[in-house]
Amino acid sequence: MVNKKLFLFMVFIFLGFCLIFAQEEDDVNYFIDFSERDPRFIQRLIWEESEFVLRYVVIIEKREANGSFSHIDRISTEETFVEVSLAVGNYRYQVELYDLFDIYASTSAWREFEIIRALQPTLTGFSPSIFYLDEDEVWEITVRGRNLLPESDIYLIEGNRIIRPIRHTVDGNQSLLVFNGISLATGRYEVYVRNPGGLSTSLGTFTITNKKPFDINLSLGFAPVTPFYGYLFKDFGELDAPFPGEVYLMGAVFKANFIPFKRVWGSLGVEASAAISYFTHKHDTYSAYAFLLDTHLSFLYQYYFIRKYFAVNISVGAGFSTLLNFWYEYPQGPPYDEIPLHTRPSAIAGLSFSMFAFRPFYINFGADFVHIFSAENDPWPGYLRPYIKAGIQF
Repeated sequence: MVNKKLFLFMVFIFLGFCLIFAQEEDDVNYFIDFSERDPRFIQRLIWEESEFVLRYVVIIEKREANGSFSHIDRISTEETFVEVSLAVGNYRYQVELYDLFDIYASTSAWREFEIIRALQPTLTGFSPSIFYLDEDEVWEITVRGRNLLPESDIYLIEGNRIIRPIRHTVDGNQSLLVFNGISLATGRYEVYVRNPGGLSTSLGTFTITNKKPFDINLSLGFAPVTPFYGYLFKDFGELDAPFPGEVYLMGAVFKANFIPFKRVWGSLGVEASAAISYFTHKHDTYSAYAFLLDTHLSFLYQYYFIRKYFAVNISVGAGFSTLLNFWYEYPQGPPYDEIPLHTRPSAIAGLSFSMFAFRPFYINFGADFVHIFSAENDPWPGYLRPYIKAGIQF
């Protein structure tokens, strides 16, 4: 009968040789020990645990200038890691496995790693100290200090919010951070630097805000009307359209907008508008006259460009259109009053451009398209109202 101890010993040897090649990829971590006067970097060499192993022996070697490796240390442990503190350089390590009888079983492949020099960054200042989202167009910060590296991770931080530059360049003891304006959000941030190796520092406060929390724009101007379709402008059955002309010049428009939400990608607000137009047309046997009053409330998007001197405005809204003092006048007999539309709901969409050459004054030109939801049996009217206005911004 085979000796029982000898049988177990042979089983453990066999398993040891098999399991060492089933290990997953080794890893190298590190942490910083601040218990002493100077920070001390501790490297942790980690490997996968293997069954039926009593202990591990870690062999560490360092690459010399000529490319060869020299022995540094040989550490025995029952854990699946060892902690060492190595100088800057290139290293490799391998792990020997010893079975439950403390007999050598197998050895892992060599794993190479590099220890780089860790430098403590220091910040002495930065400029500018503020970004104005509603005025600035260049989003760059010059950071001054020591040990600022091309590999340094430099960004703005406020609580859990982090804003990273799209690039940063280093020139001596200062670094230029370039940001994408779309990533910016209002707040009070610290400039944070983390060097390779984990040493870091921060300096505050950097502010991102709007110079004005909101804008109020008031404008008044000339606004003719160009008919497109529907009752009033096109013949309807046996009825002649009262105003079939191509353009009606007598008109004015007033707009007031409030813009409280301002970002680099654009500003959002609301716009109230009122416009009045005078229609008159001479037919063969009569003349027709009317006033049309439009009042609307719209959502407004505004985007500045070319050094904030110009802005594009897009608005979409709804309101009411009212036909006032609509009458027919005949060569003989009294005028005939008729109000076929009364006050009807309507929709409006507009596009315009503003030029702020002499702030706070500006010139605005563009056009609104108005669609009136008329009575059930009448074709719905639609018309274009181009305009040019002068305004003031508060």
